[in-house]
Amino acid sequence: MATAAATATVGTAGCLGSLLGQSGQIQPEEPSEPREGSPEEFYYFLEDNGIAVEELAREEDELYLTYESEAEDVEASDEEIMVIYEVYKRALIRRGSAVEFLYSEVANPFDGQALGWGIDTEWVTRFDAEGNETASDGSVANETTNASADNGTGGNESGQGIDMDRVTLWSNIMNTKVYEDDVEAVGNETDANGTANATDDGLENESD
Repeated sequence: MATAAATATVGTAGCLGSLLGQSGQIQPEEPSEPREGSPEEFYYFLEDNGIAVEELAREEDELYLTYESEAEDVEASDEEIMVIYEVYKRALIRRGSAVEFLYSEVANPFDGQALGWGIDTEWVTRFDAEGNETASDGSVANETTNASADNGTGGNESGQGIDMDRVTLWSNIMNTKVYEDDVEAVGNETDANGTANATDDGLENESD
């Protein structure tokens, strides 16, 4: 379900802002004390962690992020995804935000890079325990992260030292990746459906 939704969204590549309208546009704001867990703070911390945000917009409980990638290979691209995930978790979800889903679009993908991907907040609450981010006073740790954040160790470990919850979380995010072929397939399916509908209409008119 999440993959299909992400595909439909990325199919509008470069048009998210115009689709949502100016009313949904988010601008960065320095974090307040106490933290608000707002999209504006999320924007701020993304840039603070080296993510070049081109656009951030909101529609109801969903965020739409477009960012410029500095990655030159898949590994570096995945590191950017992990940074964005960590900021999403720490700056929004751990702060009590009601945002339910993040759609992310890469503004300048290299050949073979995913055009977009997504995060379902349910995955964060289900598979990523708060323990690693919570300080002794109960507050959430600093939102500043780095690209070396792990995607499968620590926390709820198995006998081999692998946190299966984190593995599941990372797998879910990776499964939302949308590539150019996926977008083309959606476009071809839409064209085929349109042709079929036009043919049906023509047959109905001939029978009248």
